[in-house]
Amino acid sequence: MRQAPIWLIAVFLCGCMQFRLEQEAFQEIFKDRPIQPVSETIEVDSNHVHYVYIDQGKPNLAVFIHGSPGSWSAFIDFFKNDSLLQIYDVLSIDRPGFGDSDYGRPEPSLQKQAYYLQQVISRFDQPNKVMVGHSLGGPVAARIAMDYPSLTQAMVLVAPSVDPAMERYEWYRTWIETRVGGWVTPTDFWVSNEEILPLKAELDGMLPLWKAVQIPAVVIQGTKDMLVPKENAAFVQRMMGDSLTDIRYLEGVNHFIPWSHPHKIVEALEALAW
Repeated sequence: MRQAPIWLIAVFLCGCMQFRLEQEAFQEIFKDRPIQPVSETIEVDSNHVHYVYIDQGKPNLAVFIHGSPGSWSAFIDFFKNDSLLQIYDVLSIDRPGFGDSDYGRPEPSLQKQAYYLQQVISRFDQPNKVMVGHSLGGPVAARIAMDYPSLTQAMVLVAPSVDPAMERYEWYRTWIETRVGGWVTPTDFWVSNEEILPLKAELDGMLPLWKAVQIPAVVIQGTKDMLVPKENAAFVQRMMGDSLTDIRYLEGVNHFIPWSHPHKIVEALEALAW
């Protein structure tokens, strides 16, 4: 995730990035919707994993995995997308340390993150499960496909941070690690920093596992993404091959595709539906 110091500024100015959503706000957003999402939390090895879902018994399940920082509510508009809900059930999970999944307690291991999330995903019996990972949610989605292939029939990777060669040293991340830096950094961004610092090594460790991922994948990438270089899309194609990967570049688009171009994600999901 090649990110200059504008990372913090970009998130704050965007205004579309949502973090923790209070229960009252949750109820207000969906009060007039004919289909009501369900919010649940499970305990996994003394850790808590929170998720929100709509389960209508469809054959397809879209599993949304947010970036860093973020929460399940980054994908809240997909829970209100009538076109998508005609063919998909939807599930969005708070990754460890974010939202209501042990907020403030980071988990730097992508393998462990995949383990916690699969404990939720395995509770759903839809035969076609499609992982949708945005930003750092991309490598988590890929890790689930690597470690739990029976739970992943396809992937939609949106501006994914997957190529270790694209990870660069950023001075301010080690500053956040200091006592002063940790004190002044908001919790969401501190947790984010704790999982981004070791990300390059985590991605390096995944390199030999890519060859086992033999499922259809759509990669959606903005050409003007200042946070995750567009070369990450080509990396997925190299790892998985042309026959499995559909790369969709969005000209002039930045990193925040789930909010600026959600229809592109819906189109990809429609193409992967059973």
